[in-house]
Amino acid sequence: MILHGLEFPDALRYAPEHSLWLREEHDGSVTLGLTAYGCALYGQIFAFTPKRVGTRIERERSFGVVEFAKAAASARSPLAGELLAVNEVLLEQPALINRDCYGEGWMVRLQPEDWSAMRDEFPRGEAALAAIAERMRLDNFDPANAHVQALQWK
Repeated sequence: MILHGLEFPDALRYAPEHSLWLREEHDGSVTLGLTAYGCALYGQIFAFTPKRVGTRIERERSFGVVEFAKAAASARSPLAGELLAVNEVLLEQPALINRDCYGEGWMVRLQPEDWSAMRDEFPRGEAALAAIAERMRLDNFDPANAHVQALQWK
C-alpha cells in the first residue's frame, strides 16, 4: 500500500500514533519497527539506543531512544511486555532504519502481555492506511515540503 509516496506493507499491523509497525511472530512475540512515515518525520537517524533485553516495558513507555538531526525522541511502545530482542545491527548502523525500515531495520521484539486481546487495536490493510492518513492530517504532514525526508516508493 502506498500513501503520499510512502510504503505501508498490508501484512503488518500499525500503531499510527507511534509511527510504528507491528509483526506477530510464530512464537507469539511481536516485532516493532519505525514506519516509512516515521522515517519521513525523523529524517536521517543517527543513533538508536534500546533498553536492555529482559527489561519489562510498560505500554506508552520508552523501549529506546532515537537520535536524529537536531533532536532525540523516546520510542514509545504501544504494548506492555518483556523486551526479548533488540536489533544489535542498529547500534553500529542506525541508518539501516531509514534504508530498510520494514526489513533489516526492525528495532525490537517484545513478548507482549495479552496480545490476543490487544491485536485488533492495531489495524492492517485499508483500515491501517485510513488511520495513518488521519495521523498525517493531524500532524499537518506535507509530503511536498522540502524539509520532509520521505522514503518515496520507487
